[in-house]
Amino acid sequence: MSELAEGQTVEVRGSAARPYQLKHLNGVYSCSCPAWRDQSRPIDVRTCKHLRQYRGEAAEAARIGGLLPATTVAPAKSTSPQIASSFAGRSNWASPTLTSRRARV
Repeated sequence: MSELAEGQTVEVRGSAARPYQLKHLNGVYSCSCPAWRDQSRPIDVRTCKHLRQYRGEAAEAARIGGLLPATTVAPAKSTSPQIASSFAGRSNWASPTLTSRRARV
């Protein structure tokens, strides 16, 4: 794998139209990708897949103390509405909230 010298900037190809910039300034490695930018960790221990690919997994693990984030993405949860099983198959039901509001009017 490659190493960034102090003050060096390189461009790497990512999923965006423009390449991402990897930098090594004042002992801090950075990337212009959203994954690096949006982390809540201090900048000196942030990493991303572009830094890991360029520098290598072992170098990045050693740099940030072995706390590499997961590289896999969890499957998305279903956004389709779920019908409560007690109301499944019933054609005329009203929620208790709507029924009580109608009764007060």
